[in-house]
Amino acid sequence: MSGLSALDLRVEHLAEPRGLNTATPRFSWALASERMGAHQTAWRIRVFEVTLGGETLLWDSGRVASPQSQHVPYAGPPLPRDAVLTWQLSVWDETGALSDARPPAPIFTGLRQEDWAGQWIARYFVLPAGREVPADTIYDNRWQARPADYVRRSFAVADRPVRALLYISALGLYEPWLNGQRVGEDVLAPGWTDYHTRVEYQVHDVTDHVVAGENVIGAILGEGWYSGRVGHNQRRAGNHYGGRPALICALHLHHADGRVEIIASDDQWQTRQGPICYSDFLMGEMYDARLALEGWSERPGRLEGWQPVECFVPDPRPPLLEAARAQPVREIARLEARFLRYSASGAALFDLGQNIAGYCALTVFAPAGARFVLRHGEILDGAGELYVANLRHAVATDIFIAAGQGEERFCPRFTFHGFRYVELTLPDGLSPEDVRLSGIAISTATPQTGTLSFGHEMLDRLVSNINWSQRDNFIAVPTDCPQRDERYGWTADAQVFWKTAGYFADCSAFLAKWMLDIADGQSPEGAFPDVAPTKPLNPYRLTPQPGAPGWGDAPIILAWEHWLRHADRELVEAYYPAFERWMAHIGAPNPDFLRRNAVYNNYGDWLSVGPASDRTLVATAYWYRIAHLMEKLANVLGRMSDAARYRQLANAIGDAFRREFLGSDGRLLGDTQTAYLLALDFGLLSGPDRDRAADRLVALITAADGHLQTGFLGVRHLCPVLSGIGRDDLAIDLVLKDSYPSWGFSIGHGATTIWERWDGWTPERGFQSANMNSFNHYAYGSVGEWLWSRLAGIDATEAAPGYRVIALSPWFEPRIGQCEARYRSTRGLVESRWQCGAEGTVSWSVLLPPGTEGQVSLPPNFRLADSAAAMPERLVSGRHEFQLVPR
Repeated sequence: MSGLSALDLRVEHLAEPRGLNTATPRFSWALASERMGAHQTAWRIRVFEVTLGGETLLWDSGRVASPQSQHVPYAGPPLPRDAVLTWQLSVWDETGALSDARPPAPIFTGLRQEDWAGQWIARYFVLPAGREVPADTIYDNRWQARPADYVRRSFAVADRPVRALLYISALGLYEPWLNGQRVGEDVLAPGWTDYHTRVEYQVHDVTDHVVAGENVIGAILGEGWYSGRVGHNQRRAGNHYGGRPALICALHLHHADGRVEIIASDDQWQTRQGPICYSDFLMGEMYDARLALEGWSERPGRLEGWQPVECFVPDPRPPLLEAARAQPVREIARLEARFLRYSASGAALFDLGQNIAGYCALTVFAPAGARFVLRHGEILDGAGELYVANLRHAVATDIFIAAGQGEERFCPRFTFHGFRYVELTLPDGLSPEDVRLSGIAISTATPQTGTLSFGHEMLDRLVSNINWSQRDNFIAVPTDCPQRDERYGWTADAQVFWKTAGYFADCSAFLAKWMLDIADGQSPEGAFPDVAPTKPLNPYRLTPQPGAPGWGDAPIILAWEHWLRHADRELVEAYYPAFERWMAHIGAPNPDFLRRNAVYNNYGDWLSVGPASDRTLVATAYWYRIAHLMEKLANVLGRMSDAARYRQLANAIGDAFRREFLGSDGRLLGDTQTAYLLALDFGLLSGPDRDRAADRLVALITAADGHLQTGFLGVRHLCPVLSGIGRDDLAIDLVLKDSYPSWGFSIGHGATTIWERWDGWTPERGFQSANMNSFNHYAYGSVGEWLWSRLAGIDATEAAPGYRVIALSPWFEPRIGQCEARYRSTRGLVESRWQCGAEGTVSWSVLLPPGTEGQVSLPPNFRLADSAAAMPERLVSGRHEFQLVPR
């Protein structure tokens, strides 16, 4: 057998796609081997349908002589719907040897829109005459947050099916149950979309849940993003998309004789409210265990006290039902809470040790009616009390009322909070020792791809903070923060962070889903939204204005970053027409090529410290950037006339930029760090102008006592630009600095995630304005890309995207001492490890996956220890070890 092996098998970016939205899904895989020069010379894909009799071959590609391992399209007969498939991969190496066999990987083909048998069902707004609501139905209008709805249906099957597939989705949130068992591990399903346009469904294999005879299927429904609170518009804090959650599902029972029996959501279902008195993202959840509906999901027949459901057509139109494109939200970590002390109110204060997004699990022994109140906060104030002013209108409080039936466990279903600290109000007679409390972190389950560590405690904490902020904010969409009354998918925050995000996790499926959200929010005039998902068909947008510079530009930047990392032409092609509409929308009101006339807002370099950058300069620089990227994306698609047109546009914008903003003394208007960073990184200056701008940037940093003075848009470019002008030393000074403002400042004051503001808290002024002060916000974590690409020295290349050729340009820094980076690229594992030794020597180890090359660029002050040898400019795949000495 070959030393070459395939791993990380993917179909449409997913290890186990549960439903397909294309008739020609694409197959991808990575490769592993430490043998020098190993590479794939051929592949073979076989796709089978899993049937009662075993497996039926649908497509056999045969042996295809090709090194391709990414985005191989299915080329067999039409795929069956409502089916379970497996695919098997074989690869051959450069010696002709066949790889070890890989276990079959599953594919659920799912349903198309016309295949759906279910109807949308929900609790009646007003029951028909003669049908009364049960007297114990719960309404709690303290914050107009609604109780959760329970829905169920009993059904009988004569014989146990050979396969049972549950297709399910909701307007709002759902948790599915079948015969007394919860189905799956997803939380906050089906996620957030523009529910007026499309809703994603999930597929669960429930074959082991269904029995011959009587069965009961059910679900619990929460409001979530659909009808609950999200955002800070308190006038319409809830009901953004509709007024009540609803369910749609279809249970497909495949029998041995070939019959497919479907149990769908229809008027045979019943509904009522139960122990979840209310559940809301911002308000929290209240659960009264005394009202538990015992056996609700396993007692056959129609139950007394339950009312009929209403079947209805959603307004303003039925949404498209499409298979989930990204991984589900899941529980990803559990942290045990440590009791600190009693607060001034007498409540018990607990610390998780880490700021997370999620909820608490509480285990208690308590009498019936005992009330437990959990308040959540990210930080403590100067008196050591829970600080919640920055949550604004988010109450972030969960309440559990015990039933008095032995050990009881409470864990919210349909809310989440951003928190590190928990204030638990206990019933009289109980102490912290009488309860068990832990925090459960949740996140979209994007596969973790990168680990990065240094010989420097503060840098390791910074890496951890970036990674935690990413996971805490990647919940169905990339949000700005998980704690206050906002939690929007702000586009600029994501675009500055996306390169960093791609090192820590495989975000390809996550982006495939979110790009569709952004496109769904594009206005008829061509403006992309500042946040996505949004509501383009409704006058009450989630934000008042679309398409700010840097925000509306995000889709083009995201597509380019995706292309560099994954070489995925299909995503570029799918959204290119939307990009063109955006470019036309910018260009029409700005014939002089200065971006100052438009209908949208302009946030500038948001939340910068120090002098403010001119907003028209920032906007025009971004216009130049996306025009330049449109030229590159047009080249990707082979649209050469478009590429020439966008190149001409970029040149015109660049000329206008220099005429308007560049003075005869070489200074830019406003004379800010961000102005020079954007001009230098985007390529707006060349020759002597570039040299003078670089010198001025260094002078501004020096004048600020070696500190940064950037906001969201500027910070991403800070360290890369300094490295690009040969000032790695200054970049490292900035990253290692621990005085305000810096990353080290927040870490020195206990941060376990990235702060939204450099001055979120300072000893001199205390907390920044509670109107906007998150302590878990990934935007300033965009420095992570520099830690990976420069300190570790791992990066993609434009000439050979998708990590076919890997840029290796590490910076060996004695103050840091060592670096160990492991990144699972789409082509396989990339490693870069270096350690500083005595007298300035460095040991450097590199691993490149099969079929790739490394493009080496060492710091100019190092050479190989063997003075007779020259460092190769290109490395073949495999393991390489180097001993380096100062020149």
